[in-house]
Amino acid sequence: MDLDPKARARPWPTDLESSWERHVLPSGLTVVLETVPTVSSLAIGLWVRTGTRDEADPVAGIAHFVEHLVFKGTERRDTYEIARALESVGGELDAFTGREATCFYARVLSEHLPLAVDVLADLTCHPLLTAEEVDKEKKVIVDEIRSFEDNPEDVVHESFSGQLWQGHPLGRPILGTESSIQALTPEVIREWFRAHYTAPNMVVAVAGALDPDELLALVDRHVVAPGGPPPRRVDLLPEPPRGLRPAIKDLSQEHVVLGQRTVSYRDPDRFAVNLLSTLLGGGMSSRLFQAIREREGLSYSVYSFTDLHRDAGVFGSALGCSPGETQRALDVLVGEYRGLLAEGLRPGELDSAREQLKGGLLLGLESMSNRMSQLARAEMAYGRRVPVEELLGAIEAVHEPDVLRMAAGLLDPERTLVAALGPCRDLAWNGRQP
Repeated sequence: MDLDPKARARPWPTDLESSWERHVLPSGLTVVLETVPTVSSLAIGLWVRTGTRDEADPVAGIAHFVEHLVFKGTERRDTYEIARALESVGGELDAFTGREATCFYARVLSEHLPLAVDVLADLTCHPLLTAEEVDKEKKVIVDEIRSFEDNPEDVVHESFSGQLWQGHPLGRPILGTESSIQALTPEVIREWFRAHYTAPNMVVAVAGALDPDELLALVDRHVVAPGGPPPRRVDLLPEPPRGLRPAIKDLSQEHVVLGQRTVSYRDPDRFAVNLLSTLLGGGMSSRLFQAIREREGLSYSVYSFTDLHRDAGVFGSALGCSPGETQRALDVLVGEYRGLLAEGLRPGELDSAREQLKGGLLLGLESMSNRMSQLARAEMAYGRRVPVEELLGAIEAVHEPDVLRMAAGLLDPERTLVAALGPCRDLAWNGRQP
């Protein structure tokens, strides 16, 4: 997928002193790196192109479970030795699971690159995955699920996602459910690991002060994973639901998430969608924050968001209100939606949103972790590097008609799903109750 050629050609003085390389090793493992000689540290991530959407229903949560389980012991290190390995040299080690990828990452001083590669490879290529640790980790994951369910703001987002995707893996909780976690067996977990943790399904991304030749030699020596592509699910997206879907619960606040499906991260229109989200609810100066919190005093937290995947995405807004204030807040929100569609953008509004997005990109370059993540995500999404200059140019190339074209569908109340949680028995959306 390529962007507008004019956007790609425009020069941007980003003052970045760095060099970039991409390599595919004989094993099929991809390595992307950015050398930044002006720093003394680096961030390295070993990414697996596997997440929640690759799970079948009976093993919901297995991608996240495996991400936890590899920390419980390898052929060379026990749990304590894994935890201590990088902390003992002032570094950091962590991991996370997403809808479409799992990442194991470290931040260290550049001199400790060999240790970081060794530890990450140990976790992802040589875990023990013992029955004893499986049983112990089930208790930890169940506690994590219950802790998640105690946070109503997280729960309403999960409810919104689950309803928007209607049984599709994209709407499934990343943690799984208590029943799906309890049903996992060591044999099933090992089979999942063997199928998905393969060299062609992995990307090593590094950003910081490093010697590329040293890095490639270390990765080639330590990251010894089997070859062969993983099983890949082919998903049919169901038709999205619409209207108000409240879940009645005795809470001190009412939480609402509303929105629609939108374009994927491969679609050039994603820049217009992100700008729309920014000007609507991307900060304290945004329309929704100013109207709902500052002008009306109806909500402490109100914002818009996007969550884009390889074949579709989500555009939405969220707020939390005291019971009795939520209906007024929703009416104000709809008023802002309709005002934007009827009157267009305010003078300078799009320029401000552009600068906000561009500033966020450039500020993020000061973090080696952000640079590493951008390298990996671009490789997995597009199979190539996407220079920051290209992204800045694409943001600059979005004009008001582009934003309004996306807004015409995304801000239509008739096509919007509204998930609500709390004592919200009297709420109505677009003049109708559920």
